Amino acid sequence: MRRYSRCVVIATTGVRLLRPALQEILDTAPRGGIAESIQRAARSVPGVIDLDKCFVRKMGVSYYVDLHVQVDGSISVREGHNLAHRVKDIIRGADSRIADVLVHIEPAG
Repeated sequence: MRRYSRCVVIATTGVRLLRPALQEILDTAPRGGIAESIQRAARSVPGVIDLDKCFVRKMGVSYYVDLHVQVDGSISVREGHNLAHRVKDIIRGADSRIADVLVHIEPAG
């Protein structure tokens, strides 16, 4: 019985150590409020009507964001491009752990 309890302790410790590494390798969405803070920051940019998708991935100590932003469909390509840069700058400024943001502009509605 004593050996069995040692095996359980070793197995439990192994799972506790392996789980975070597996979550990072398997590209699991990060826990905590980082996704909500990213969405809040993006919605604060004038010209952003809504968000369609927001994917956050953790690589090492940094986060990478893929974001689909809905804007007025009648704006020019240049205006959409400038808006995407403003969204990226606001998000990166909101959290120093964010290494890069890919912003995809979509027409709202």
